[in-house]
Amino acid sequence: IIDDAAQLDVRRVMLLGGGEPLLARGATADLMRRIKSAGMEGVLSTNGLLIGEEMAETLVSSGWDEVQISLDAPDPAVNDYLRGTPGALTKVARNLCRLSGIRRKSGSDLPRLLCHSVITNKNFRDLDRLVAFASALGAYRINVDALIAYRAEQRALLLSDEERAELPDHVARALEVARECGIDHNLEHLADPRATERGQMELPRTGPADVAHASCL
Repeated sequence: IIDDAAQLDVRRVMLLGGGEPLLARGATADLMRRIKSAGMEGVLSTNGLLIGEEMAETLVSSGWDEVQISLDAPDPAVNDYLRGTPGALTKVARNLCRLSGIRRKSGSDLPRLLCHSVITNKNFRDLDRLVAFASALGAYRINVDALIAYRAEQRALLLSDEERAELPDHVARALEVARECGIDHNLEHLADPRATERGQMELPRTGPADVAHASCL
């Protein structure tokens, strides 16, 4: 598949979805090297828990372009609760510090680090601290999106009407921190409280009522 993609002039390959890519460490490392040897940009989406020394070395030595890390709060108790893994934040922070050290030692700017977060009623008041923490970890960008809730335990994390009314103030503070830290972001869209209704919005439908014209997000 990688060889076919290169022949089709595919420019970027993202390793994500279907579970944690680094669970298959050997296979993922081989894929990464093959992607880069084919001259394509590589993006890895991971929870960061399995970026040990060997994987960090592979990320740097292969010239891997970007690592996207799931990060939901600057507070260990909140982050670990949302991630469902005790000790997750401490371990991820340690792994990223190791990666940054190897990158500096090699004189490389790669891989870039992007942090991705999901807004819930457990972390929305800490947006400014979350941005500052991502910057301290060495991230060049932080993306924050609304929760898509399918199950009851997920719906319990959705913001209430009162909390959605608070959100613009927290976003404004986060935007100020982002400017001070010089970190890229997508925070502006959260200033509209309707942004937290991701996956729940009724979209207008036009055209034939068939699958090809169905609304999608």
